[in-house]
Amino acid sequence: MMDWTRREKLAEGYRISGVRTVTIDGERKWLFMQFEGSGIRPYIPVIANELLQHVALPLVPLSLLMLLFNVLAVRRVLAPLREAEIQVDQLDPENMTLRITEPSEPREVATLVTAVNRALARLEIAMGTLRSFTANAAHELRTPLSIMQLSLGELPEGKQKQQLLRDNAQMNRLVNQLLDLAQADASPLDLGDRIDLAEIAQRAVSHLAPIALGKEQDISFEDLGDAQIHGHEEAIYRVLRNLIENAIYHGSGNKPIEVRAGPGPQVSIRDHGSGISEKDIPFIFDRFWRKNRQNQEGSGLGLGIVHRLVEIHGGTIKLQTPPDGGAQFTISFPRANDV
Repeated sequence: MMDWTRREKLAEGYRISGVRTVTIDGERKWLFMQFEGSGIRPYIPVIANELLQHVALPLVPLSLLMLLFNVLAVRRVLAPLREAEIQVDQLDPENMTLRITEPSEPREVATLVTAVNRALARLEIAMGTLRSFTANAAHELRTPLSIMQLSLGELPEGKQKQQLLRDNAQMNRLVNQLLDLAQADASPLDLGDRIDLAEIAQRAVSHLAPIALGKEQDISFEDLGDAQIHGHEEAIYRVLRNLIENAIYHGSGNKPIEVRAGPGPQVSIRDHGSGISEKDIPFIFDRFWRKNRQNQEGSGLGLGIVHRLVEIHGGTIKLQTPPDGGAQFTISFPRANDV
């Protein structure tokens, strides 16, 4: 006899009959089964068991393995993109020679990184052209401005002459700041010279004293000693000149501008003007930022140049607003023997 199953349709539902062969204690027997029912409810446990035994149990491990494989494959493909993202975040506008490492695979990512590097190369050329133009234009303007200064000195005294002299002085200041900007953005400076901050500060005070006197302001200098650093002498002079000029143009004639070198590798410049409001402090080192755009004095370059040149020397610049008014900038550098 063979195993068999038969389904019969009844008026109230259906009848299922079947025979199965079983072995009990080595003896083969036949088991006959029969049941009647209606609807699909009797089939639900059987269907569920079939799904569990022949669908869920085989497919769940396979699905997990496929998911793990996909995760590992995607992570491997995206790894060069993550590395490129890290390198993009490290790009510095002050160092346009940096490039992103080009991966060997996958090809799509390598093509994208190569295109970005080509764009960075073009941007480097454009920035170099702009910086060269700024420096060259500033140099070319110095000669006619000097000639204009001499010509203005021959004019008869009067209100118009004084206004022209002020305009010429402002133009000279802007040209000097453009040269400072070109130096700040140029290739790395040679910081190997041992220089004395006190000597440079005293020289800057001497050069700017006539401007201060022209604005009816006094300026004092004090050497507190031990202000030796390693750095670029001309760049440090530009830093101090910009800060002292800033104090002259924004200070007050009631009290002198105070310039101190030391103690140690630091310089401070204090004025007694209207000071700087707390809300403006986060922006004062941004290039071309000016609180009052209607004010014709100043281009908004000076403090941005100062911040950059101090940063190149590994120093820090701190602004203080004393309770009795004015502003004090303190620049600190690494000691000469620590560099």
